[in-house]
This record gives sequence, C-alpha cells and structure tokens, in this order.
Amino acid sequence: MNKEGDPSGKSPTRNISLSPQSVKQTCYTAAPMQALRTSTSGATPGTVQVRPIKTDVDVESAIVSFCSANGAFILESADHRSGYGRFTIMGFDPVHTVEVDEQDSDPLGSLAREVRQFSLAPELAAPEPPREIPFFGGWVGYISYESGLSVEQIEPTPARDIHLPQLRLALYDSAAVFDHALNRWYVAGVDWPGRLGIDRPPLAQRLGRLADRLTSSPAPPPINWAKRPCPAPKPNMSLDSYLDRVGQVKRYIEAGDIYQANLTQRFSTTTSATPLELYRRLRCTNPGSYAALLAWDDKAVISSSPELFLDLRNGLVTTRPIKGTRPRTGDETADAIARQELLRSEKDRAELNMIIDLLRNDLGKACAFGSVQVTDAMMLEEHPTVFHRVGSIRGQLRPGCDWYDLLRATLPGGSITGAPKIRAMQIINQLEPACRSAYCGSVGYIGVDGSLCLNVAIRTMVKDGDALHLFAGGGIVADSDPDAEYQECLAKSAGMMRSLGTARPESPLFAPGA
Repeated sequence: MNKEGDPSGKSPTRNISLSPQSVKQTCYTAAPMQALRTSTSGATPGTVQVRPIKTDVDVESAIVSFCSANGAFILESADHRSGYGRFTIMGFDPVHTVEVDEQDSDPLGSLAREVRQFSLAPELAAPEPPREIPFFGGWVGYISYESGLSVEQIEPTPARDIHLPQLRLALYDSAAVFDHALNRWYVAGVDWPGRLGIDRPPLAQRLGRLADRLTSSPAPPPINWAKRPCPAPKPNMSLDSYLDRVGQVKRYIEAGDIYQANLTQRFSTTTSATPLELYRRLRCTNPGSYAALLAWDDKAVISSSPELFLDLRNGLVTTRPIKGTRPRTGDETADAIARQELLRSEKDRAELNMIIDLLRNDLGKACAFGSVQVTDAMMLEEHPTVFHRVGSIRGQLRPGCDWYDLLRATLPGGSITGAPKIRAMQIINQLEPACRSAYCGSVGYIGVDGSLCLNVAIRTMVKDGDALHLFAGGGIVADSDPDAEYQECLAKSAGMMRSLGTARPESPLFAPGA
C-alpha cells in the first residue's frame, strides 16, 4: 500500500468495474417495483487514484472556495474530538443526479435502480489506496425520513409543506478529502474508461482542478455576527400543544402500544441568506461530527449532526445511536452536575438500551447471524450545547447483501422513531403536524466501492425557497416529564438558534451572547 511519504511518489490505484450511463439528471415519479440485482460480469474495469496534496489551506477557506463551484457538496467533520467523523469531504461538478418525487411509493428501489445502472461492482483489485481515505467517488445527498416510512408501507399523513424531493443524490467521480487526524489533504477520483461513453474530462485533469481550487482558496470574509439573517423562528406547536402530545405518547405507552416514541417539533422562519452563509454560522455555533451542506436551485439541507446512522466498509457495519441528553451552560460546576446526572440516570440508560436492542434487530436483518455486537452502551459525549449518551453497535454484512439491503433493514434510524419501531412511526405520523423531510432522514454518501456513510439528520435545517425550517425532538418514555422534554428540545436547538442570532426567553441557553 502506497501512502504519503513513500519515496516512490506514485499515486496509489485500484480497479473497479463500471457500466455505461448517460450524464444527466433523472427524476422518478411513482416508479413500479422492478428486479434490483444486476450483473457486473461484463463491466469494463476502471481505476481509482488518490493523491496527497501539500497545502496548509484551512477547511473553512476550502469550503467557501468549493461552494462557489457548480453542484458543490460538503460533508464535514466539524467536530472530530471523539475520534469519529474523522474526515471532511467536498466536491463539485456532478456526473449525474437522481431525484425521487414524493409520489414514488418505493424511493429506495428507485435509487437502487439508478445506482445499479452504473454497475458499481464490489470486486476491487490491489493495490489499494491509503486505507484512511474513505471516499474517492460515489453518490452524495440525502434520503428523507418519509423515504423510510415507505419501507414499512406507512402512508405519511402530516402536511408535506416542504417542497424537497423524497431523496436526492448526485454522482461525483472526484473529491477533495481532509484527514483531521493527520492534518492532511488528498484529492481522489475514479477514471472512467473511454468506451463507457461517459463524457468526462480525464482523471488527471479533474484531480488537477481539485488541487488548484484547494491551493488557491483565499481566506473567507469574517462572519458578521451583528447581522441576524432572519427573524426568530416560530414553533409549529404551542407549549401547551407540545405538552399535550407528550401526554398522548405516554398514554400509548401505558396502553402497551409502545415503549418509546421520538416526538419532534419544527421552528420556521424566512431568510434571504445563502445556504453557505447559514452553514458557516452553524459550523461555528454547533459543530457536528457528521455535518453537511447540500444546496441546489433555491433549496438546501444544512446539517450539524453529531450522530452516525450507518457506516459500511469492507462488509463491516457500524451504527452509533444517541439517547439521553443534558444541556450545557458553559458553567463548569453546572456542567459537571449535568454530566454526572446523565451518567447516573436510569431513565436515560433504559432509553438508550431500548434503541440499542432495536438497532441490533434491524442490523440482524442484513448482517450475518451472530455477528451483531454491542461494542459500547455507556459512552458519554460532549457537544457544544449538550451532553449525550451514545451506544455503538457493529455487525458483518451477510454475503449477497449490500448497501441497499442494509438501508431497507434500518431506515429510518431507531433513535428518531422509537420502539417497537413500526408502531412508534405510526404514532409519530398521527401526532406530528408537519412532515420531517430531510430532518430525521440521512445525509451522506454511497461510495462507488459499495461503502456507505450516513448521518442521522438531527441538528438540521432545511431551506425551501425563502422558508427556513429547523427541528428538535426527543424520546418520550413512561417516566418522561413533559416540561423537561420541552426544555430538552430547546437545548438541542440551541446551536441552530445561536447561528441565526435569535434568542428564546424560555431558556437561558438563548440569552444574547450565550
């Protein structure tokens, strides 16, 4: 394996197989079910190259530079202190885009049909590029919460007043990757064989364009924190209405329908700020290990998620659910008390254990028997505005299964639905007054090598024209205190509210200058 520092100076490569497809955008509406497996035995081999780039450009400068290019995306580890979310990935100039309309009853099937038209074969030949590089090409975008409902054939009933597709992913054949652990930039890409009929610049040219943009990235202008980009967002539920819905969830629990359900509320406003402006502010006030910026037309998904939904690499699957929250105030004594309270809380321990059991069951649908293991059920993580309890679960994908089987087995994530999962989703459908859209769905990538990395799209804002929506919620269990659950929502939304320069009098977290 050739890594940076190898005196040979050669770029590492590995072979993959790809089949032809036109370069365009595909939109699906009510696509029928079709066979999803396709043969790759006759596909033409291509190569992947990964090159280290010597530059001291900082990540924020690169983000601003890349976002001025056509079809740019950002997948960022803005908070990588935990050791997870080690990489920041960015690119532009997509090969192909797929959008699935809200009328499509099988959005994951439509996505799989499109992805597999490129016959992304899992067989990879040595030598491999540096193992630490997770992405050298693939499909980047989001999958909405409602796409997960379709897996269980649950018809969404809340108003779909956010006009984003059910899912939207674009195929990129090159990207810039920053390794936060090694403080090192790479450019990486896939070489499309000429006879595939894909009209793309040569790989060397594409990698050169990435390197040039990186090395020439100017320092971005400072954020004007005195300027508020929008009026204070307004909730779609009054305090009384939210507390009443918590009570309804608890009655379902008492009746034996469920053990837990995740109830969320939405805050909405209008803004003329660009997605990049909003993202730059958010990455300062609420950096996330699995942050993202996706923007197209007049729409955007702006995420600072701390939660990993799925990581699939070389057949090994990892998920890290979050359950249990305490607010941080910045006062060392108060934060130490909150931290210990969360560690000792039997309620929060039980809440996390329920979701760990749910996800073990979900992973078991696509993983080899006996391979699903809980590697940590007790971890506590510090985030800018909250403490969280986090679990970690791993499994080995079954032979014959791939990213599609894994998504169908697990989407949407158990930490933002509840247990039992299907009944919890039905109750959420009944109680929440509006669609979730990209929120509580997933943002990330499906790699050309069959790898996958997706967040749980919490701490996420959705821009739809001039409208801007942000969301917060929490898991309701039998001994939940409704007022405490409301305060938890405020704590979770604090970083987003701060990024918008707004203050909410219900919580000291939103005091000016906090």
